[in-house]
Amino acid sequence: MKKKVLIVNSFYFPDVVGGAEISTQVLAEKLNENFDVSILTSTDDNGHVKTDIVNGINVYRIPNFNIYSDLNKNNPNSFEKIYWHYKNLFNKKKKTEIQNIIRKIKPDIIHTQNLNGIGTEIWKIGKLNDATIIHTLRDYQLKNPTKISLINQIISFVNRRRSKDVDWIVGISKYILNEFIQSKFFKKASDKVIYNTINNKTIERTNSDMSKPLKVGYIGRLELEKGIEFFLESTSNMSNDIIGQIVVVGTGSIEKELVEKYKGNHVDFRGKLDFESTQEVMSQLDIIVVPSLWPEPFGRVVIEAYRQGTPVIGTNKGGIPEIIINSEMLIEANDQADLQKKITKIYELNQNDYRELRRDCLNYSKEFTNTHEEYKALYKVLTREISGN
Repeated sequence: MKKKVLIVNSFYFPDVVGGAEISTQVLAEKLNENFDVSILTSTDDNGHVKTDIVNGINVYRIPNFNIYSDLNKNNPNSFEKIYWHYKNLFNKKKKTEIQNIIRKIKPDIIHTQNLNGIGTEIWKIGKLNDATIIHTLRDYQLKNPTKISLINQIISFVNRRRSKDVDWIVGISKYILNEFIQSKFFKKASDKVIYNTINNKTIERTNSDMSKPLKVGYIGRLELEKGIEFFLESTSNMSNDIIGQIVVVGTGSIEKELVEKYKGNHVDFRGKLDFESTQEVMSQLDIIVVPSLWPEPFGRVVIEAYRQGTPVIGTNKGGIPEIIINSEMLIEANDQADLQKKITKIYELNQNDYRELRRDCLNYSKEFTNTHEEYKALYKVLTREISGN
């Protein structure tokens, strides 16, 4: 009989907010080949627990039991945000529903990911029900969920104390794992780095040669911390002989002002595209820039671009330096001259060297197609320990 695993994340398909939801679904479906996997996630419906099946996996969607959902925030004010986080930490209704689901499933392993909308009380509930607890660090929400320092200190204090119930902590990069270890989280847990599994289909490029002038792109949320304005300011000021088209895929809070400021300056705003369409765009670009100003926990778009053979220039923030193919493709955050220099350097490559660079990117991306096997190995060790074998 397969051992039972409950994977927990704030959202799950079809509710996809960012890379965490994609990574969680890929992980769940791969692990379901060897384990009996169920999903616990949240929904913006405050009614009853809903159950459905996604690609053969049972999904339990727990009501938000809060004043708003992260799926539908509608610009809450500061007081509403503070109250939301209080309810996320201490919520009797949610705790009862989580207990009921865990007692029904009886998981051997509970593997938590992002926990906004679920809450960290699940770690204690899991331990009281004899489950081994694994947590994967995909963001910084456990210690810095708001822009208010005092609130972050309180939330961090509560989550740090609760983290003693976690048996294994996994970072999706060395950077994020060290951030939490240095902040005294997960003191009793064993730790490991497992990079995200990226196995999106490689789409054949119409022409493997570099375009002259270049087609340069940005894929991601349109937020200041993602460096989108730094990217647009840098690239839109370059010669039209070097860059002929700038493609932007994504939406966000500053989309309107960016469109007003840059549209027409050979900048093509595509809005939010579905996953397949995004991969298609990636495959046709000559360069993708990941200009993050904040420390990306991983930088999933880097490897997704490589899966299409598209070279990436990225900032030296967070986990990006760990996964970029060549340190010469790293730039200082907010350094326009550095970004422009790197783009020009690629433009000056001859076609043979550019094609070789694309092949190198694609081949390197294959190192990330089976990282879920490391989770399988960890699960197998833990379930043998649970069985006493």
